[in-house]
Amino acid sequence: MSRTRLQIVALVVATLATASASALGDTSPVPRDQLRSFVCQTALDPPARAISIQAVMRPLTGTAKMEMRFDLLRQTSAGAPFRVVRGRLLGSWISPQDPTLGQRPGDVWIVNHPVVALEAPATYRFRVAFRWTGSNGHSLGNAVQSSPNCWQPELRADLLVRSVSVTPLASGQDAYVAVVANRGKTAAGPVEVDLAGAGPGAPKAATVASVGPKSTVRHRFVAPACTPGASITVTVDPSHTIDEYTFSNNALTVPCPAPASS
Repeated sequence: MSRTRLQIVALVVATLATASASALGDTSPVPRDQLRSFVCQTALDPPARAISIQAVMRPLTGTAKMEMRFDLLRQTSAGAPFRVVRGRLLGSWISPQDPTLGQRPGDVWIVNHPVVALEAPATYRFRVAFRWTGSNGHSLGNAVQSSPNCWQPELRADLLVRSVSVTPLASGQDAYVAVVANRGKTAAGPVEVDLAGAGPGAPKAATVASVGPKSTVRHRFVAPACTPGASITVTVDPSHTIDEYTFSNNALTVPCPAPASS
């Protein structure tokens, strides 16, 4: 998760618009339910990730009321089932602001439905249900349409400490080599790397200029010898100044090695 801890469906806005078929110059047979203007917007910044669809609904003969329901489905891994996402204006039947819309043969109801702040990585799609009701309340028809899939990759950096090795030096100190990795798709830098637990004294801090996407760098500390039975911890980006996908793997603690036998 990012530092801002944004959750799925931070904003949902539905816009209703109406028009007549004759005004649109549409005199040929047209579908009574339709999805169009699909948008799938990927972004590094989670609030800018979005999916949007425009649903169009026209009346059946004898229609007194038209309704739509928008469901957003999410798949978190390949082969996994799509599951319904909860959010404002999702999963509920909506009707036109004009309650008489749909009672005239040329009526058209258009709804633009975007959803933003999508979690990643995941695949999304809309499922839109349509229903027509007659004047006596009986059902005239139902339909369901699905949008194309929208793949939302996680584009942020993901820093972690892959390993820490300890090597005794002739000076009586130890060399500590930390392997810092970036599993994300965006370079990160400058990156602070801290070493704690290496003998007496304050923790040692260093700065790595950059860690590229899907790559690793090594940093070597020279510090007091590691005390057998104690442990050392290397932390990358300890102040969380870099916009990372997750901070849960930023530190690695390892035991001090036993002294080599003579």
